[in-house]
Amino acid sequence: MAEATVPEAFAADTQSQQLSSTQRTEALSAAAAGAYDGTDGSDTENAAAFLKERFEVELEFVQCLANPWYVNIIAQQGYFDKPEFINYLKYLMYWRRPEYARFVVYPHALAFLDLLQNKSFRDEIKKIDEATRLTVLQQNHWRWPNYREEGDAAEDEHAEAPLSR
Repeated sequence: MAEATVPEAFAADTQSQQLSSTQRTEALSAAAAGAYDGTDGSDTENAAAFLKERFEVELEFVQCLANPWYVNIIAQQGYFDKPEFINYLKYLMYWRRPEYARFVVYPHALAFLDLLQNKSFRDEIKKIDEATRLTVLQQNHWRWPNYREEGDAAEDEHAEAPLSR
């Protein structure tokens, strides 16, 4: 089985992942600007390019979380057993803020990002049966937006049931 790719940024300094969004932006800008010491005015352009690339990489990774099979594969490869990766998932929670969430094309990615904050979910998603169950629920949600799994506590008495075939 091919190894799933995850951003190398998750191994970054834990302290930088604990910063507020303003502090994070300032730290990233300073780090990007500090990474370039040209005096021809290209510092700002290089820093902007660095921040743009980081934004795109993190957005792409967050959107991959919408796929239960991708989450299952990275769980089986032991990423959820690494404290650095758990810190990275906590750091990525800033994508839930409206100014960032507007860029997320797959809203289920944010739901899975929330679920991945719980150890019990991280342990369960390692199982093929759980990934299969989540895939079916996700597909049923796309087909029938008001679909609820039988026995769901949030079942709405006015929700439309899927048609039997």
